[in-house]
Amino acid sequence: MNRLSRLIARLALACAAAAALPCAAATFYISPEGNDHHDGSTRDKPLRSFARAFTAMRGGDTLVLLNGEYSQATGTGGITYQGRGSAQPPSGLGPDKPTRIEAAEPGKAILREPLLIGRSFRKDSHIVLRGLTVLAQSALYNTSHVTVKECGFGGGFGIGTNDHHQGNTDNLVEDVWIWAEGQRIIAINYRSHRNVWRRVVVRGDGCGTAKCQGSGNPNVGFTVYDSHDVSVQNVIVVDRVLMPTDSPYSDFAIASHTGGQYTFGRNEWLGTLSLNAPDIAYYMEPDHNTIEVPTIRISNAIAWNATMGGFNLARAGKGNVVENITSHVKGGDAVRVAPELGPEGVLRNVLVLGSGRYGINSAYAPRQVAVRGQWLMGTYNQTRPQGELNVDPVASGALRHPLRIEARSPLKGKGVEGADIGANMLLRYGTDGTRFGEPGYNAPTRQPLWPWPNEERIKAEMCKTTERGFCSPGRRLDGKGPVTLTSYIWESMGRPMPARLDAE
Repeated sequence: MNRLSRLIARLALACAAAAALPCAAATFYISPEGNDHHDGSTRDKPLRSFARAFTAMRGGDTLVLLNGEYSQATGTGGITYQGRGSAQPPSGLGPDKPTRIEAAEPGKAILREPLLIGRSFRKDSHIVLRGLTVLAQSALYNTSHVTVKECGFGGGFGIGTNDHHQGNTDNLVEDVWIWAEGQRIIAINYRSHRNVWRRVVVRGDGCGTAKCQGSGNPNVGFTVYDSHDVSVQNVIVVDRVLMPTDSPYSDFAIASHTGGQYTFGRNEWLGTLSLNAPDIAYYMEPDHNTIEVPTIRISNAIAWNATMGGFNLARAGKGNVVENITSHVKGGDAVRVAPELGPEGVLRNVLVLGSGRYGINSAYAPRQVAVRGQWLMGTYNQTRPQGELNVDPVASGALRHPLRIEARSPLKGKGVEGADIGANMLLRYGTDGTRFGEPGYNAPTRQPLWPWPNEERIKAEMCKTTERGFCSPGRRLDGKGPVTLTSYIWESMGRPMPARLDAE
């Protein structure tokens, strides 16, 4: 019996002897420079492989990743079930005693292998992943009550899979950034329910392979697929691009092709932004919905500079609610609600700019709108608005930055029930750390959203291979420093970032 095995045996005996007393959680350390003959209990004697570390750990313990690169090549393996040195962590003991896997210094632990939690025959739960950078396609494969916090995924990330239906419920993805090249879908919530995605940045860098071509292989930034009760809060899809052979679709999408076992509905997009979509910003066309109303709720959402359309709702759904949206397009319809959805839905407090086919083409009668632009087929189609403001939002000063309606402007407080006409994306949705259904999990807070959290690390990680968009090496328009994610978005209308990033 080696030293580590003897340590584990002593810990087990101590816990057994304590009988009703809980065993104290332990902390282990791992490093690409470590040694699996160590006990891993101190920074200066870390373990080497995840296989050894997760064998040593019990539910509720913590594994700290010291700086360095983790891969099969470095002898560490990955947090997955495949490959030399790889293993998956033990589940935690409950919401107050999760198993923790965290970087000693956020962004300094680089995982080159895919991160995969859960197996088709085993659900892993009550695990916290924090501060990691993973440069491979990753997933919460079969999980519940897993938290992913302050992590970057260069290669794509998702919750769920297409080969089993075991729930993948009550997970939280918070303050995360996801980017990928060569992937058709960058981020996905797939046949997984009661999950919260909060403050996530998504960028697609083009696919260019056969799997991304043709009508059955649409390219998407973030999608909710065959899922119900998913809350998407303050998620940004920015500067997604397509390769010449890629099949276009949208920045935000939904799908529900199977029906029956995989129900769809009660999904929401709160304070979200599509910026510079090469196709449609929000493409919401479920084939089936078997959940009570509303199927879709969209509130304080922005489609800015979309090439082929802004908000498109069609096919199936009951009682959808679309409110306080801003849509600026270069083609297609700025807002479309297809005839098959019928009149029973809400479309209100809508601001439309740009050019395309129709300004608002909606089966829902829109209430309180302001529309400007050049529309080839007409400003409205199907229904006429109930309340229309003849306001140029830019010339009047109501819209100086895409993220807010300016104070004391003609659109401020002129919407239904005294709301603004258009979207405001200024404050955070959801109390930090809350899961679906918990108090305050999807409520607007008074906590500022800007400047965007972790944006220095986001730029460092997402900008290693490109200088486009917020990765520009240039200066902000306000002259106060280099371009950041925050400045890039706020200055996307060509005006310097204001001194205050709230509702002045």
